[in-house]
Amino acid sequence: MYSCNYILIFVFCTISFVSGQKYRFVYSYMSIPDTLNKNNIINENMVLEIDKDKSVFISQRKMISDSVMAEDAKKGIMTMPDENINTRYIIVKKYPDFKTNLITDEFSTSYRFIISDDRSLHWVLLPEKRTIGNYECQKAELDFAGRKWIAWFTEEIPFNDGPYKFKGLPGLIIEIKDLSNSHGFQLQGMKKIEDKSVPVIIDEKKKIRSFTFKDFVTFYKEYRKDPAKEFRQRVLSGDVYYESEEKRQEHMKLIESLRKERVKKDNNIIELDLLK
Repeated sequence: MYSCNYILIFVFCTISFVSGQKYRFVYSYMSIPDTLNKNNIINENMVLEIDKDKSVFISQRKMISDSVMAEDAKKGIMTMPDENINTRYIIVKKYPDFKTNLITDEFSTSYRFIISDDRSLHWVLLPEKRTIGNYECQKAELDFAGRKWIAWFTEEIPFNDGPYKFKGLPGLIIEIKDLSNSHGFQLQGMKKIEDKSVPVIIDEKKKIRSFTFKDFVTFYKEYRKDPAKEFRQRVLSGDVYYESEEKRQEHMKLIESLRKERVKKDNNIIELDLLK
């Protein structure tokens, strides 16, 4: 259980934006991971922290968990990550060219992946406008990663950024969702911040594997075919100890079954074209 001192409170109101200052935007993220169970709707808060040279996009629950882990580590205490984190990746966009990296340890117990993504986003600006909160917003459309997206952005918040990998509009994205209503982000609040940046916990036991996006696509397709491959290799090499051969076989079968079932139910990922 985390201390209430880590709970972040935001107000969706008009603030003045000054160059060089740091801002934190909170988005609600709605997703439907399984097309065969559309009643299973996951809602979570995501944080977009914008600094002068980069932005960081991270699950609010992960941000809090990582903050606790970082503070405990200073005291020599080992704390496990929050088991209820849904979105485990972190996305970093470097300014001014918006070079985008996705950082995750979701696919490996031994490696942390850094996946660079230099795909361009080809927005279509539309004349339609509406007011969201206190901001006048304009509509834009985008075909990206196997989905068609509808976004609303405002030039009154002068950042060409947004949730996830979305970027490049002439103002901050306030709302964006795909036409199937499987994934959507909605701005909930914002504030200036003076504290330290979002922590990115580095597990010293894990090595870094860097991928171009093209190479990651190849890896990901193989991973979905056999999500327990790395674990099985570790077991067969003796990295994992078992009391008996029977226990080893039993545990391997369990892990393979659980991971295959998880992949099977995760069939509506945000970048849908990775499944093709």
